[in-house]
Amino acid sequence: MKKRILFVCTGNSARSQLAEAIINRDYNDKFTAFSAGSSPKEIDPRTFSTLEAHGYSTHNIESKPLETFDGKEFDFLITLCSSAQAECATIPGVSEMIAWDIPQPTLKAINDDFEPTLIELEKRIHLFSVVQSEEPEDSLDTNTLFKCLSDKTRLMIASLLHIENELTVSELTEALQETQPAISRAVAVLRRNRIIKDRRQGAWVFYAIEPSLPDWASAILEQTVVARHNQLRSAISLLNGTDRPKIDHTRT
Repeated sequence: MKKRILFVCTGNSARSQLAEAIINRDYNDKFTAFSAGSSPKEIDPRTFSTLEAHGYSTHNIESKPLETFDGKEFDFLITLCSSAQAECATIPGVSEMIAWDIPQPTLKAINDDFEPTLIELEKRIHLFSVVQSEEPEDSLDTNTLFKCLSDKTRLMIASLLHIENELTVSELTEALQETQPAISRAVAVLRRNRIIKDRRQGAWVFYAIEPSLPDWASAILEQTVVARHNQLRSAISLLNGTDRPKIDHTRT
């Protein structure tokens, strides 16, 4: 059964309308959203133009007072400004109240567009959806990943594999200028914790990032590559100077 969300801001002219549209397009398998204003006023035309520019429906969008939902029950009431939070503190029929302080979009508008506010709400709603998900957590937990990546050698190996697809221990040894035993120990830890996998091709054993790695873990590796790009560029330069084994990609 879908959970019901009521978004509330003061005017119901922008923020709450944007949030309602995001939920009802992108998360309508889990939630149904409504919106209202503690002191409703006419919807800002830029709300319509921003939604339409990003592919959201503006059908049946209208400003509504809180009283419209008297006697209705909601799983979540999410206020989007501090004034609405104070005015909604005693509303009955709400299982959980959440306060998000989203800056007034007119103060953040660029070229008469509310895109910055829309993007901020999209990110906030995505995190809300993840936290409220009833799906089982990934087998890889954050503690395990961060512990593995706390070692410099393991961090560089995972980062190189994120870029290069597949590498051998000998390639990693040359790229990182480490001893083969040190590389082998680091690879064993990453493999044991299912961050990387191995594949044999003839006499060679190739290592790659585990394809079932959760999206959040892949995102961490992506940002690690960005943060350590200078070191990785030097490692890749050393790597490309070696006589590298030919990879048979038809067997990956």
